[in-house]
Order: sequence, then structure tokens, then C-alpha cells
Amino acid sequence: MKKTDILLAVAAVGAILYFYLGSSVGQESAHSDVKNDLTAKMVLLLGRDGGGSAAVQSKADVKDSPYFKKVDVYNLKSGGSLLLLEKYKTHQQHTEYTCGPAAALTVVQHFLGNAPDSEMEIAKIMETHPAGVKDPGTNTRGMSRYFEKKGWTVKNSLKHGSPETYEDFIKFVDENLKQGVPIMVENVDWGGHWRVIIGHDTMGDSNGMNDVLIVADPYDTTDHSHDGYNIISATRFYYMWFDAHLFREKEKERQWLTAVPPGYDFGKKK
Repeated sequence: MKKTDILLAVAAVGAILYFYLGSSVGQESAHSDVKNDLTAKMVLLLGRDGGGSAAVQSKADVKDSPYFKKVDVYNLKSGGSLLLLEKYKTHQQHTEYTCGPAAALTVVQHFLGNAPDSEMEIAKIMETHPAGVKDPGTNTRGMSRYFEKKGWTVKNSLKHGSPETYEDFIKFVDENLKQGVPIMVENVDWGGHWRVIIGHDTMGDSNGMNDVLIVADPYDTTDHSHDGYNIISATRFYYMWFDAHLFREKEKERQWLTAVPPGYDFGKKK
């Protein structure tokens, strides 16, 4: 879901080819010439594809950055004022528009240890699209579809509503984290971007203005440490918790979902 025109064009052709090929079983003779032509074009275009955050891994890192403190989130311990899903593995997306599937992959890893499906396999089930195509990116329905097909228990903003106040939002976050459940959220970052809330720190006081969220970010290129984690203001996130221009009108406000595998024990924090 990034900007440049050429990446959007490449992503669009790539997505069309990907889904076209996947839906053409039994029709090879009728479409072989078209598929061969598309494949040839894709070979030429892929060399110019940005490849998502994974393609620029660590290229924006700044050692001992004077502006961003390096925090070893993976080894932080939950306790005191910090609620954290410990040793949460991150993943960097491999296209400019698959932040949703990449975020979902980390949730699967969290519960199962390893993800049985790749980012692009997840994207196909979610019906993820590049910009310039109807319903670009991955909407909440698509995100939910993947987990539902796997038999997971899914809750989302479309069926269960969203927190209407900041105080309700913090309560919502803490209730899920206490049960070991990461929260997939989409907001205005990059014009529309899925990340996963995995931690919340009150900083030991009741002043919500200094609360922080720890999120797993599949496009982590803006804090001088390409480790897949962001530490962000909880209040700033809440008041920017809307989609800029990608989703349908009634699906742009405070989108989220949680998913847990069959038999998950909510009374036992992971």
C-alpha cells in the first residue's frame, strides 16, 4: 500500500496474473496464449518491483541513532506496567500491498510456532489486491476469511463493533493481551496499513497521554531499526485509527480483528 506509480502498476499486473493463473484450472487450452504473454511481461516487470519491506531489509538502519532508541522488544519481559506478548516473531512483507497477510502470518506464528502458509498463499485466500484494483489491500472481511477457513475463532470490528472512546480502547487492548491474544489493526499509516498490537505500557501512572503501544509492523522502515517492531503513542494511534482511502465507506473506522486456533485456552496467557 505504498505510493509510487510504477510499483502500483507492477503490483496490479502481478496480482492479476497471480489470481488469473490460480483460477484457470481446466481452461489451459483457451487461455494459454494470454497466460504466456502475461508471464513474459511479469518477468520483465518483476525486476523493477519494490518487493516490499523485505527487499530493503536494514537499508534504513542507523546505528546508535540519535533520534530513535533501540529497544530489544523480542527479549522484553511482561510485568509491572507493561503487558507484552513475549518473544513475538515479526515478518516483513514481500510486496507493497500485502501488509494484511504479513501481519496475519505473525499471528499464526504466535500460536502455532510456524506458519503453514506463506504470505502469498495467505494473500490469495484473503483476496488481497494492489492499489488500482477494486477493494485494494486487504479489508477486514478478507483478513477474517483466512482464519475462518482454518477453523479459527474470529472476532472483528464488523461483527463486534469497535471501542468508542480511548478508555474503552485501552481496556480492549489489555483484555486481549492478558489472554495472550494479539490484535490486528488497520489505520491511516501509509494511507492504510495493517499492524499487530502485541504490547501496552501505562508507564506506571494513570496519564493516558504517555501510554505506549508495541506493535509488530510488516513494513518497519521508519525508526532506524528494521526489526519489525514499532513503539508508538497509544493516544496518537487511537485518534488516527481510520483508513485513508482504501476501504469501503462503512469499513473505514477503527478496523480490527483477533483470531485464535481451535481449543485455545483463554484462561492461560501464552
